[in-house]
Parts: sequence; C-alpha cells; structure tokens
Amino acid sequence: FNTVSTNPCSEITLSAYDSCRLLLLNLTSFVKNPFSKRPTFDYELFDKYTQKAQRLMDDLIDLEMECVDRIISKVESDPEPASVKRSELELWKKIKEAAQNGRRTGLGVTGLGDTLAMLNLTYGSEESILETGKIYQSLCLSSYYSSCKLAEERGSFPVYNFEKEKSHPFMQRIFEASPEIREMHSKFGRRNIALTTTAPCGSVSMLTQTTSGIEPAFMLKYTRRKKVNPNDPNANVDFTDNLGDKWQEFTVYHHGFKDWMKETGLKEIEDSPYHLATANEINWESAVDVQAAAQKWVCHAISKTINLPSDVSVEDVKKVYWRGWKQGLKGVTVYRD
Repeated sequence: FNTVSTNPCSEITLSAYDSCRLLLLNLTSFVKNPFSKRPTFDYELFDKYTQKAQRLMDDLIDLEMECVDRIISKVESDPEPASVKRSELELWKKIKEAAQNGRRTGLGVTGLGDTLAMLNLTYGSEESILETGKIYQSLCLSSYYSSCKLAEERGSFPVYNFEKEKSHPFMQRIFEASPEIREMHSKFGRRNIALTTTAPCGSVSMLTQTTSGIEPAFMLKYTRRKKVNPNDPNANVDFTDNLGDKWQEFTVYHHGFKDWMKETGLKEIEDSPYHLATANEINWESAVDVQAAAQKWVCHAISKTINLPSDVSVEDVKKVYWRGWKQGLKGVTVYRD
C-alpha cells in the first residue's frame, strides 16, 4: 500500500490498483441561526451524519467489488483463448484485491467558506482557522470511530496491524484526542486503511449552491447580460453591442451573500463576513493556514488553490510552497491570475 500516485485532483493518495472513492457532507447544513447574532455549528448532528457517511463509504466499496466481479465473470466467459484474456483478468483481479485489502475511502466536506461566513467569521482570520480545525477534528474523529465500529461488526481491512500504526504521528494525534478510539483500534482495528480527504467539489457545490470544498467564495457578485427583443414592451435595454443587438444587464449574487443580505437587511459587501475573504482577496498566508488547520486532521490530502496576482514574484511563490511544507501540507496549488 505504498503511494504510487494521486487521483487527478490530488486529494486522494493512491497505492497501486486502488480506487478514488469520494463522498462529502455539506457543512452549511449544520449551521444553526446562520448570519444571526448568535449562530452555532451543530457538532452533535455533524458527528451523527459523519458516522453515517462513513458507513455509506464502506458500502460503496462492496458495490464497487460487485461490479468488478461482474466484469471478471464477463471476461472469463468471453470466447477468446485464455492467453488473450489473461492480462485483462489479472488487471481486474488486482483492482479487486486492492479494494478488499485496504477498503480506502475519501470522506470530505464542502461549503466551508459559506459555513464560516454563516458563523460571522471571516475566512482566513484567526477565529476562522480555529473553527476550521475544530470542524475537521470532528470529521476525523467521527469517521474513525465509525470505521472502528464497522470493524467490530464486519472485520477490519485485512492488512490492518495495530502495532505498525500505533506510533504514527497522525494516529497518535487521534488517540490523544480520543482514548476510546485507541481502545477500539487495539481491540477491533478499523474497517478502512485511510478515510478522509477534501475534494474540489465543484459540480456538487453548484448543486448545493455553496462554496466549493475548503475554498473561500470566488466572487460575491457580478453583472451578466441577456439578449432581449427591443420591441418587447417589457424589455429593458441596458447595453447595445457593435452589431446593434440589445442586452439587459442584471446582477448575480453568490448564494451565501444573498442569504446574508436577506437575513441582515444589509447590502454592502464591506458590512458582510465575506469582506476581503474571496479567492482573489484573501492573504495567501491565511489561505495556507486554513488548509493547514484542516490537514492536521485529514489522512489523505486536500485539493486547494492559492490565488496570486499575475505579477507575483518567483520568491513569493516559493514562500507559498515553503509555508505549506513547514505546516505539513501534502500539496499546494498556486494559480497566477
């Protein structure tokens, strides 16, 4: 189970023939009284659903192996001679073996940027970094607890060895935070070789209408145009292009910012917790620190982009990577605007 590569977005470090399996929890669902004077994050409810999500992730592995078994049966029944089918059969059997022996999962979250804003915290502030660490600690401990319960019920992943792991810095961090999980590991092991991650979550976050993964909001509002028929009595013409076509302009708001306006009755970005906390505004050091607070409790990696201006110096780019390395990040992506 030595790492040989990552998946395309780099949030899952993979061993040979292993699979990238992802599932996420929408953090905004666990905020009570968002944008009010006393918002709270419901950690008890989050723990409950994290444990359920880890069970779903483990079930996903069995579903995957069922599909692989059907592929193997199909190849075996094909009329080609065994010499022709051998390489394909060996490939699928190795894929199944990796799934069986490790049972790797990739449980993560989305909507962190909106969640922090809902709690009236500015993404990148000291308070937001502390809250991020607390949320990810909860994700880690609840998922590992769930995996240990699954091991008690169904057995641990076959190559599990408590003695091999007990001195690992990451496992020690978990055991110090939860002696109960340490005891469960020594008795039952756990069901999955590695559990947590944070993917980009772009498509899913468009469906949930939240910020993506661990990222801050990209842009709070912008202007769009739609083509209109000037002869329509209800048409509002705001712009005419070089061809003479007529367009109506309208403002598109980030969903979380729109919710903030509705809750508070305010409209100015400067008055909101999103102020100076979008992808292009946040200080790069703060962006690294948010990721570091999460990485402390993530056993895989995290997909995160640090946005820098186009005129950034090579030395500043080096500083991003150096700060990330010093804080234990498994990867940092730098984007020059």
